[in-house]
Amino acid sequence: MIKSPLSPLLLSVLVAFSAAAVSYSKEEPVQQVDGLQIMTRVSERDRGEDYVATISWTFMKKGRVQHRAKYTEKRKNYGGKERFAYKSVIRYSEPPKVYKKALLTWTYKDGKRDYWYFLVGFRDAQRTFSLERFKSQAEVDFDLEKYVDLPLGTENYRLLGTEDYDDTTCHLIESTPITEEVPFGKRVSYIDQQNLIPLKVNYFDKKGVLWKVLKITWQNTSGIWFWKKAVVENVQAEYSTYISTEEVKFNSALDEREFTRFALERSKE
Repeated sequence: MIKSPLSPLLLSVLVAFSAAAVSYSKEEPVQQVDGLQIMTRVSERDRGEDYVATISWTFMKKGRVQHRAKYTEKRKNYGGKERFAYKSVIRYSEPPKVYKKALLTWTYKDGKRDYWYFLVGFRDAQRTFSLERFKSQAEVDFDLEKYVDLPLGTENYRLLGTEDYDDTTCHLIESTPITEEVPFGKRVSYIDQQNLIPLKVNYFDKKGVLWKVLKITWQNTSGIWFWKKAVVENVQAEYSTYISTEEVKFNSALDEREFTRFALERSKE
C-alpha cells in the first residue's frame, strides 16, 4: 500500500477545520427584538393585581394655575382575562364642583371601553359613551385614558434604536395609533431598558409636529413601579399639567363588586 505524503497535511487541515466548525456551531445567535416585543414586555411587567391611589392634578397656563383636582382611583388589572385589560373607579374629593363625582370605566383588551358616571343629586348611575365632560378641568389637556392607558395592540410599534435619557439607556419606540379616535398622530417613548418603564414620551400631532412632552418620575413600592410625579408640557399652547401620586397601595384584593354601576352610588352616602 502506497502512502501519500500529503495525507498527514490534509488530515491536520481537516481536523482544524472540523474543530473550528464545531466551535462556531456552539455560538448563540444574536437575539433581535422589535418594537412590539419591547412594548409587550412593558405591558406585561408587574403592575399588581390591583391598586388604590390618591392622585392630584394641577393645570397651568403660561405659568399660572388655572385648575386643581384630586381623586382616589381604585383599579383592578385583568391582563386580558375575561376580555378585560382593567376596570377603574375614580371618586373626586377636590375641587368642590366635582366633589363626590364618581366615574367607572371598563377597558377591554381590544381597546374598547364602557363608561358609567354618578353625580350628586342623581338617583342612579348613568351609562355614557364618554367621560370627558365629567372629568375635572385640571385634566383637560392630558386625559390619561387617551394618552397613556392605551392597551397593547391598539398601536403599531417601531424600534428606532437606543438613546440615553437622564443617565439611563433607553429603547426608543415609535407608536402610531391604529384608530383615528386617538388625539395624537404618534408618540415616541424612552423606555428604560432595565426596568421597562417609560421615562419620557414625545407626542406629535397628526401633522407630525411635536405637540406635548411627558416626563415621569417613578417610585418603587413592594417591587412594583408606579408614577411618583409627571409633568406634561404642551409646547404648542404654553400649557403644563402636573400629576402627583400622594399615596398608593397595591394588592388589596379589591372585590369585583367595587367595579359596578351600583358601587358608584355610594358617593351619595
